[in-house]
Amino acid sequence: MKKNIFDKMSDSYEKFHFKDSEVHVGNDTLYISPRIKLILGWSLFILCCVLAYALLGNPFVEKKNKGISQEQKQEILEQEVDEEKEHATMVPYEKDDNEDLNAFIDEYFTAVTSCDNVKLQDMVTDPSEYSDNEALKKKADFITKYDNLTVYTKDGLDEGSYVAFVVSNLTITGVNSAPFDIVTLYIVTGAQGFRIVNGELSEETKDYIAKIKGDKDIQKVFQSVEKENGKLKEKDDSLKEFYEIISRRDVETESGADDLTTEAADGQESTGDGAANDDNNDNAAEEAPAEEE
Repeated sequence: MKKNIFDKMSDSYEKFHFKDSEVHVGNDTLYISPRIKLILGWSLFILCCVLAYALLGNPFVEKKNKGISQEQKQEILEQEVDEEKEHATMVPYEKDDNEDLNAFIDEYFTAVTSCDNVKLQDMVTDPSEYSDNEALKKKADFITKYDNLTVYTKDGLDEGSYVAFVVSNLTITGVNSAPFDIVTLYIVTGAQGFRIVNGELSEETKDYIAKIKGDKDIQKVFQSVEKENGKLKEKDDSLKEFYEIISRRDVETESGADDLTTEAADGQESTGDGAANDDNNDNAAEEAPAEEE
């Protein structure tokens, strides 16, 4: 009986997959067993999948549309909101989203504690602030390290700019625990890379920053810092005494972004710039944010 096309295809499939394949090399003949063919086939398939993922990314994950347009930023400026109170999030933050920016901020705080005024002059928009390092030395006498940096960023008003809310654990001379600190930095991107704006900001930029600082998502971070520091002060008398001292002396930050300094604990002025412990931030982020003092 004459075989139809499907019978022929079935015979070819069986011959290729379930029988040894012959490969003629010159006068020699190599026999490839079905098991070897199966291993080679799957290996080739997996390799193709890996290459496709590397080149195209994961096609099953929806890409986030990061950033907002200039039109949206203008709409935020036009919105009437109470800047002293928490409100619905207008610009969602990104957490540790930009590795290069994180590295820059980490470098900045390292330069602050090491009193490297030459390095700092190259990291800010107004180098004259760090023409000498006397102020840095005074600060480094009591704040010796910033640990566990966590950076929450929102789009800045200018193209290529960021509002960075940086949380950290401080190492303070004479204090047993490592309290949290939070500071707000306005960072711009230019031909020479990132720069922290330490000069006067425009009124529009100040208004924009004040509005997005009241966003619900970032207020949860502020609440987290305040809550954790409150717990630490209850357990650590040395920390409590430190806050009493800076309260009496009205110590201000020397970060190069004084106008943007936020409050870290119980209404105390932030003692510096920093970044934070992820677990503590994430835990507190589950709770309702408090009004910023």
